[in-house]
Amino acid sequence: MLDAPSFGVLHDLSVFVSIATALALVCYWLLRHLRPEVSWNHEGSVLSRPYGAPDLLVLAGIGLFFILSMQPQAAGGSSSGGDTVSDSSLVIGMVFHLTVCAGLLLYLFQVRGLNPAELFGLQNLHWRSLAVTLAIFTVIILISVNAVSAITVSWLHNFWPDLDVQETVKAFQKSDSIGLKILVIFLAVVIAPLAEETLFRGFVYGVLKRYTDAPFAALSSSLMFAVIHLHVGSLLPLWMLAVFFCLAYEITGCLLVPMLLHAIFNAVSIIAMLFADGK
Repeated sequence: MLDAPSFGVLHDLSVFVSIATALALVCYWLLRHLRPEVSWNHEGSVLSRPYGAPDLLVLAGIGLFFILSMQPQAAGGSSSGGDTVSDSSLVIGMVFHLTVCAGLLLYLFQVRGLNPAELFGLQNLHWRSLAVTLAIFTVIILISVNAVSAITVSWLHNFWPDLDVQETVKAFQKSDSIGLKILVIFLAVVIAPLAEETLFRGFVYGVLKRYTDAPFAALSSSLMFAVIHLHVGSLLPLWMLAVFFCLAYEITGCLLVPMLLHAIFNAVSIIAMLFADGK
Protein backbone atom coordinates (compact mmCIF):
# COMPACT_ATOMS: atom_id res chain seq x y z
CA MET A 1 0.00 0.00 0.00
CA LEU A 2 1.09 3.56 -0.71
CA ASP A 3 1.17 6.33 1.87
CA ALA A 4 -1.29 9.14 1.11
CA PRO A 5 1.21 11.68 -0.34
CA SER A 6 2.83 9.07 -2.62
CA PHE A 7 -0.56 7.79 -3.73
CA GLY A 8 -1.67 11.32 -4.60
CA VAL A 9 1.43 12.06 -6.67
CA LEU A 10 1.54 8.72 -8.47
CA HIS A 11 -2.19 8.50 -9.11
CA ASP A 12 -2.34 12.04 -10.51
CA LEU A 13 0.73 11.40 -12.63
CA SER A 14 -0.81 8.19 -13.98
CA VAL A 15 -3.95 10.05 -14.99
CA PHE A 16 -1.86 12.84 -16.55
CA VAL A 17 0.18 10.37 -18.61
CA SER A 18 -3.01 8.64 -19.77
CA ILE A 19 -4.65 11.89 -20.86
CA ALA A 20 -1.47 13.23 -22.49
CA THR A 21 -0.99 9.98 -24.40
CA ALA A 22 -4.61 9.97 -25.59
CA LEU A 23 -4.31 13.57 -26.79
CA ALA A 24 -1.00 12.77 -28.52
CA LEU A 25 -2.60 9.86 -30.37
CA VAL A 26 -5.28 12.19 -31.70
CA CYS A 27 -2.74 14.88 -32.67
CA TYR A 28 -0.49 12.42 -34.49
CA TRP A 29 -3.52 10.94 -36.26
CA LEU A 30 -4.36 14.42 -37.56
CA LEU A 31 -0.74 15.03 -38.58
CA ARG A 32 -0.58 11.81 -40.56
CA HIS A 33 -3.76 12.71 -42.39
CA LEU A 34 -2.63 16.26 -43.10
CA ARG A 35 0.83 15.15 -44.22
CA PRO A 36 0.57 11.53 -45.37
CA GLU A 37 3.86 11.77 -47.26
CA VAL A 38 5.81 11.98 -44.00
CA SER A 39 6.77 8.71 -42.32
CA TRP A 40 5.95 9.76 -38.76
CA ASN A 41 6.43 6.46 -37.07
CA HIS A 42 8.61 4.07 -39.07
CA GLU A 43 12.12 5.41 -38.56
CA GLY A 44 14.63 3.42 -36.58
CA SER A 45 15.21 -0.29 -36.11
CA VAL A 46 12.24 -1.25 -33.91
CA LEU A 47 9.30 -2.72 -35.80
CA SER A 48 6.07 -0.83 -35.28
CA ARG A 49 4.10 -1.47 -38.48
CA PRO A 50 2.72 -4.87 -37.33
CA TYR A 51 0.83 -3.29 -34.44
CA GLY A 52 -2.77 -2.21 -34.93
CA ALA A 53 -5.88 -0.76 -33.31
CA PRO A 54 -6.55 -3.88 -31.17
CA ASP A 55 -3.17 -3.37 -29.53
CA LEU A 56 -4.11 0.19 -28.60
CA LEU A 57 -7.19 -1.17 -26.84
CA VAL A 58 -5.08 -3.72 -24.96
CA LEU A 59 -2.66 -0.97 -23.95
CA ALA A 60 -5.54 1.19 -22.73
CA GLY A 61 -6.90 -1.75 -20.73
CA ILE A 62 -3.53 -2.37 -19.08
CA GLY A 63 -3.27 1.30 -18.14
CA LEU A 64 -6.81 1.41 -16.75
CA PHE A 65 -6.21 -1.75 -14.71
CA PHE A 66 -3.08 -0.26 -13.18
CA ILE A 67 -4.75 3.04 -12.25
CA LEU A 68 -7.74 1.30 -10.68
CA SER A 69 -5.51 -1.13 -8.77
CA MET A 70 -3.54 1.66 -7.06
CA GLN A 71 -4.66 1.92 -3.45
CA PRO A 72 -3.63 4.31 -0.66
CA GLN A 73 -2.49 3.02 2.69
CA ALA A 74 -5.34 2.59 5.15
CA ALA A 75 -5.74 5.32 7.74
CA GLY A 76 -3.56 4.61 10.74
CA GLY A 77 -1.38 2.18 8.81
CA SER A 78 2.31 2.14 9.46
CA SER A 79 4.44 4.01 6.95
CA SER A 80 7.58 2.29 8.04
CA GLY A 81 7.04 -0.59 5.69
CA GLY A 82 7.58 -3.27 8.37
CA ASP A 83 7.79 -6.79 7.03
CA THR A 84 5.43 -6.18 4.14
CA VAL A 85 7.81 -8.00 1.77
CA SER A 86 8.00 -11.73 2.47
CA ASP A 87 9.04 -14.87 0.62
CA SER A 88 5.43 -15.53 -0.36
CA SER A 89 4.84 -11.99 -1.63
CA LEU A 90 7.99 -12.22 -3.75
CA VAL A 91 6.88 -15.54 -5.22
CA ILE A 92 3.47 -14.04 -5.98
CA GLY A 93 5.23 -11.10 -7.62
CA MET A 94 7.30 -13.45 -9.78
CA VAL A 95 4.21 -15.41 -10.82
CA PHE A 96 2.39 -12.17 -11.66
CA HIS A 97 5.31 -10.88 -13.75
CA LEU A 98 5.60 -14.16 -15.66
CA THR A 99 1.83 -14.40 -16.15
CA VAL A 100 1.67 -10.91 -17.65
CA CYS A 101 4.63 -11.69 -19.91
CA ALA A 102 3.24 -15.05 -21.03
CA GLY A 103 -0.23 -13.60 -21.54
CA LEU A 104 1.14 -10.81 -23.70
CA LEU A 105 3.20 -13.20 -25.82
CA LEU A 106 0.22 -15.53 -26.27
CA TYR A 107 -1.95 -12.57 -27.28
CA LEU A 108 0.57 -11.42 -29.88
CA PHE A 109 1.10 -14.93 -31.27
CA GLN A 110 -2.35 -16.51 -31.04
CA VAL A 111 -4.71 -13.54 -31.33
CA ARG A 112 -2.73 -11.09 -33.47
CA GLY A 113 -0.84 -13.70 -35.49
CA LEU A 114 2.52 -12.00 -34.88
CA ASN A 115 5.85 -13.72 -34.30
CA PRO A 116 7.31 -12.24 -31.06
CA ALA A 117 10.85 -13.31 -32.00
CA GLU A 118 10.62 -11.41 -35.29
CA LEU A 119 8.67 -8.52 -33.78
CA PHE A 120 11.26 -7.99 -31.04
CA GLY A 121 14.27 -8.47 -33.32
CA LEU A 122 15.49 -11.66 -31.64
CA GLN A 123 16.15 -13.53 -34.89
CA ASN A 124 18.98 -11.36 -36.11
CA LEU A 125 21.48 -11.18 -33.27
CA HIS A 126 24.91 -9.71 -33.97
CA TRP A 127 26.84 -10.60 -30.84
CA ARG A 128 29.83 -8.35 -31.45
CA SER A 129 27.79 -5.19 -31.95
CA LEU A 130 25.52 -6.28 -29.09
CA ALA A 131 28.51 -6.55 -26.74
CA VAL A 132 29.81 -3.12 -27.76
CA THR A 133 26.39 -1.54 -27.30
CA LEU A 134 26.00 -3.16 -23.89
CA ALA A 135 29.41 -1.94 -22.74
CA ILE A 136 28.82 1.65 -23.85
CA PHE A 137 25.28 1.92 -22.47
CA THR A 138 26.22 0.21 -19.21
CA VAL A 139 28.85 2.85 -18.45
CA ILE A 140 26.57 5.72 -19.45
CA ILE A 141 23.61 4.35 -17.48
CA LEU A 142 25.50 3.57 -14.29
CA ILE A 143 27.08 7.02 -14.15
CA SER A 144 24.14 9.18 -15.22
CA VAL A 145 21.24 7.35 -13.56
CA ASN A 146 23.00 7.00 -10.20
CA ALA A 147 24.02 10.67 -10.31
CA VAL A 148 20.44 11.74 -11.05
CA SER A 149 19.17 9.41 -8.32
CA ALA A 150 21.48 10.96 -5.71
CA ILE A 151 20.51 14.51 -6.76
CA THR A 152 16.79 13.65 -6.79
CA VAL A 153 16.81 12.07 -3.34
CA SER A 154 18.79 14.98 -1.90
CA TRP A 155 16.33 17.46 -3.39
CA LEU A 156 13.23 15.56 -2.25
CA HIS A 157 14.49 15.34 1.33
CA ASN A 158 14.17 19.14 1.54
CA PHE A 159 10.36 18.89 1.57
CA TRP A 160 9.63 15.14 1.79
CA PRO A 161 11.47 14.11 4.99
CA ASP A 162 9.78 10.70 5.27
CA LEU A 163 10.98 9.57 1.84
CA ASP A 164 12.20 5.98 2.09
CA VAL A 165 13.65 3.36 -0.26
CA GLN A 166 11.42 0.91 -2.09
CA GLU A 167 9.92 -1.83 0.07
CA THR A 168 11.76 -4.63 -1.73
CA VAL A 169 15.07 -2.82 -1.32
CA LYS A 170 14.36 -2.23 2.37
CA ALA A 171 13.49 -5.89 2.88
CA PHE A 172 16.70 -6.96 1.14
CA GLN A 173 18.80 -4.63 3.27
CA LYS A 174 17.21 -5.53 6.61
CA SER A 175 16.42 -9.23 6.23
CA ASP A 176 18.70 -11.94 7.60
CA SER A 177 16.96 -14.58 5.47
CA ILE A 178 19.19 -15.99 2.74
CA GLY A 179 16.10 -17.34 0.99
CA LEU A 180 14.48 -13.91 0.76
CA LYS A 181 17.70 -12.36 -0.54
CA ILE A 182 17.98 -15.05 -3.23
CA LEU A 183 14.36 -14.46 -4.26
CA VAL A 184 14.95 -10.70 -4.50
CA ILE A 185 18.07 -11.23 -6.62
CA PHE A 186 16.27 -13.66 -8.93
CA LEU A 187 13.31 -11.33 -9.28
CA ALA A 188 15.50 -8.29 -9.97
CA VAL A 189 18.07 -9.86 -12.29
CA VAL A 190 15.99 -12.42 -14.21
CA ILE A 191 12.22 -12.04 -13.89
CA ALA A 192 11.86 -8.24 -13.93
CA PRO A 193 14.12 -7.63 -16.97
CA LEU A 194 12.35 -10.37 -18.92
CA ALA A 195 8.78 -9.35 -18.07
CA GLU A 196 9.14 -5.57 -17.87
CA GLU A 197 11.14 -5.22 -21.07
CA THR A 198 8.68 -7.42 -22.94
CA LEU A 199 5.81 -5.25 -21.73
CA PHE A 200 7.25 -1.74 -21.76
CA ARG A 201 9.85 -1.76 -24.53
CA GLY A 202 8.51 -4.62 -26.61
CA PHE A 203 4.79 -3.83 -26.46
CA VAL A 204 4.06 -0.37 -25.02
CA TYR A 205 6.91 1.40 -26.82
CA GLY A 206 6.18 -0.44 -30.09
CA VAL A 207 2.44 0.32 -30.03
CA LEU A 208 2.95 3.98 -29.14
CA LYS A 209 5.64 4.35 -31.81
CA ARG A 210 3.21 2.90 -34.37
CA TYR A 211 0.69 5.65 -33.69
CA THR A 212 2.98 8.55 -32.72
CA ASP A 213 6.76 8.52 -33.25
CA ALA A 214 9.87 7.17 -31.56
CA PRO A 215 10.73 10.19 -29.32
CA PHE A 216 7.22 10.53 -27.90
CA ALA A 217 6.86 6.77 -27.50
CA ALA A 218 10.15 6.62 -25.61
CA LEU A 219 9.25 9.49 -23.26
CA SER A 220 5.70 8.29 -22.60
CA SER A 221 6.41 4.57 -22.17
CA SER A 222 9.39 5.41 -19.93
CA LEU A 223 7.21 7.54 -17.67
CA MET A 224 4.72 4.68 -17.44
CA PHE A 225 7.60 2.38 -16.51
CA ALA A 226 8.71 4.78 -13.77
CA VAL A 227 5.23 5.25 -12.32
CA ILE A 228 4.44 1.54 -12.16
CA HIS A 229 7.31 1.05 -9.67
CA LEU A 230 5.24 3.05 -7.15
CA HIS A 231 8.08 5.02 -5.59
CA VAL A 232 8.21 8.82 -5.77
CA GLY A 233 11.94 9.04 -5.10
CA SER A 234 12.70 6.76 -8.06
CA LEU A 235 10.48 8.46 -10.63
CA LEU A 236 13.11 10.59 -12.37
CA PRO A 237 15.97 8.05 -12.26
CA LEU A 238 13.72 5.24 -13.52
CA TRP A 239 12.31 7.46 -16.26
CA MET A 240 15.84 8.29 -17.38
CA LEU A 241 16.87 4.62 -17.17
CA ALA A 242 13.91 3.57 -19.33
CA VAL A 243 14.69 6.24 -21.94
CA PHE A 244 18.18 4.75 -22.26
CA PHE A 245 16.61 1.30 -22.66
CA CYS A 246 14.40 2.63 -25.48
CA LEU A 247 17.39 4.26 -27.16
CA ALA A 248 19.44 1.05 -26.98
CA TYR A 249 16.46 -0.92 -28.32
CA GLU A 250 15.99 1.53 -31.18
CA ILE A 251 19.67 1.51 -32.13
CA THR A 252 19.94 -2.28 -32.24
CA GLY A 253 16.36 -3.31 -33.00
CA CYS A 254 16.82 -6.21 -30.56
CA LEU A 255 14.83 -6.45 -27.32
CA LEU A 256 17.55 -8.61 -25.79
CA VAL A 257 19.72 -5.49 -25.43
CA PRO A 258 17.45 -3.58 -22.99
CA MET A 259 16.75 -6.87 -21.20
CA LEU A 260 20.46 -7.39 -20.56
CA LEU A 261 21.00 -3.73 -19.66
CA HIS A 262 18.12 -4.00 -17.18
CA ALA A 263 19.61 -7.13 -15.65
CA ILE A 264 23.08 -5.57 -15.42
CA PHE A 265 21.76 -2.40 -13.78
CA ASN A 266 19.78 -4.34 -11.19
CA ALA A 267 22.71 -6.69 -10.53
CA VAL A 268 25.11 -3.79 -9.97
CA SER A 269 22.58 -2.14 -7.64
CA ILE A 270 22.30 -5.34 -5.59
CA ILE A 271 26.08 -5.74 -5.43
CA ALA A 272 26.35 -2.13 -4.22
CA MET A 273 23.79 -2.86 -1.49
CA LEU A 274 25.71 -5.99 -0.41
CA PHE A 275 28.94 -4.02 -0.13
CA ALA A 276 27.15 -1.28 1.79
CA ASP A 277 25.73 -3.87 4.22
CA GLY A 278 29.19 -5.32 4.70
CA LYS A 279 30.72 -2.06 5.91
